[in-house]
Amino acid sequence: MPFFLEIHPAEGIHAGIWHITETSGELLSQVNLSDSERTAFDTFRHDLRKRQWLGCRALLQHLLKPFPAAVIYDRNGKPGLDSGSRHISFSHAGDYAAAVVSSNKPAGIDIEKMKDRVERVKERFLHADELAAIGHENRLEQLYLYWCGKEALYKINGNPDVDFRNDIHIHPFDYLCHTDQICGATLSINGSASDYSLFVRTVGEYMLVVAY
Repeated sequence: MPFFLEIHPAEGIHAGIWHITETSGELLSQVNLSDSERTAFDTFRHDLRKRQWLGCRALLQHLLKPFPAAVIYDRNGKPGLDSGSRHISFSHAGDYAAAVVSSNKPAGIDIEKMKDRVERVKERFLHADELAAIGHENRLEQLYLYWCGKEALYKINGNPDVDFRNDIHIHPFDYLCHTDQICGATLSINGSASDYSLFVRTVGEYMLVVAY
């Protein structure tokens, strides 16, 4: 079965991962798309992009039964439901799609395949104190915890002017190779700071973070 993993990071928050093994045609037959969604789908040229996009929707329909509404996007590309009944967020990497649904607060999600090349760009998204806090053991996982955590928090706000390095800070944590971990983070926008929690899980070669 392509549905892979279901997670409940906190009360009212429901997330999951879909292992995309189907063709785009098979996925298309499983989802209910609005006219605007079908128009958006028809603009995609690469098959992997189609499968990832459809995988997110197949997963959302799995998490929301019965499925209440179509997916819409705001001017910054942040997804939502046209009913406004839930907060949602999507992510995808390789053959995996991820989604989160929250009934009581905004939430964001990010999944990434962990690769050594993140070392080359770490100064672009890490503040100096964050960079100094990363130890040598399990270094790659720690770097991706920061990256995915900041990406998930960015998706909550949806403001393209957010600076990953200076506006999003992951609180100090002791990284442990456990299935699940919870970390803290702060997002600062126009001088106003808000605190969030990060649910962290490694899934094979992938890092998953849900922010809420």
